[in-house]
Amino acid sequence: MIQFMGVEERHIRQMSALLAKRHEKERKSFPYLPAAFEEIDEAETIIREMLKRPYISGIVAVRGIDVIGYLLYEFKEDSQRGRYVWMDYESIAIGGKEHPSLLRLLYADAGAEWVKHGYFHHVLLAPLGDESIVAEWLDQSFSYEQKYAILSLKDFEPHGKEPIPEMEIQSGGKEDVSLLKKMAVWNSIHQAAAPSWAPITKEALENVKKSYAGLSEDEEAHLWLARQGERIAGFHVYFKKTAASSLVTPANCAELAAASTNPELRGKGVGRSLANYCFSEMKKEGYDYIFADWHTPNQLASYFWPRIGFQPVMVRMSRQIDPRIAWAHGE
Repeated sequence: MIQFMGVEERHIRQMSALLAKRHEKERKSFPYLPAAFEEIDEAETIIREMLKRPYISGIVAVRGIDVIGYLLYEFKEDSQRGRYVWMDYESIAIGGKEHPSLLRLLYADAGAEWVKHGYFHHVLLAPLGDESIVAEWLDQSFSYEQKYAILSLKDFEPHGKEPIPEMEIQSGGKEDVSLLKKMAVWNSIHQAAAPSWAPITKEALENVKKSYAGLSEDEEAHLWLARQGERIAGFHVYFKKTAASSLVTPANCAELAAASTNPELRGKGVGRSLANYCFSEMKKEGYDYIFADWHTPNQLASYFWPRIGFQPVMVRMSRQIDPRIAWAHGE
């Protein structure tokens, strides 16, 4: 018989063992993920750090004296989603011998309280090494939002079409502020197009422009701009990805924070040429991996990044509960 109860100190060690085993399984699919978290002690450090957050709680599934699964969740609120429940990458694990449907039992038990208190939006990060686990979330009406992927540079060689002769690629700097503001609009407008249909307000667009302009003065940024004649053709910007407690960040990893191609030049090989150049430069800088993410309804990104070698390792999924559940009981 399975019992569900709140997380207590006595459960943490067994929860850590479940997370360590889950990570060991993930590394069979993605061996470049950090090996340290296959150790129970390292996994326990992650869980204890999560439990220190002020608005986090959790439940465990127990059979006899054995913890066979757990679910940690955090209550959040922001201007985009409103009130929502967040389940991080490390928030969920079940025993290797358990049926994946245990996830839906954990979710149903914890979720009943979320909905009761008006949290109708549920968001999670799911590992992609086990298709059956992802299928469980899809069966619970969760849907994809964002994919996170890794490209290995260790054996990277530029491939595809030859570099475009008339295109010049150079490092960006303070003198490129106006160009960066212009390119900020490219991505924002593209994200709002079909089939993404993502709203973008004037205020949000202004914030994006400010953040892009700030890249020109950020000493930590690796910024490259591509020009074709008098036109700016595209850009890439990278940062060193330092996350000592991340289960999905390999060693010597850089994050592709933003990239775009001039809409007027898409489909002409600009994106591939720029990527080949930047990946080669980042490899020279001593990086072994590139981490990137994209909005899954974005057709161009969802096609382009995997095609040039990025391997998805994690997906953000979400579910919006019909708020009428608060009062519609058939009475």
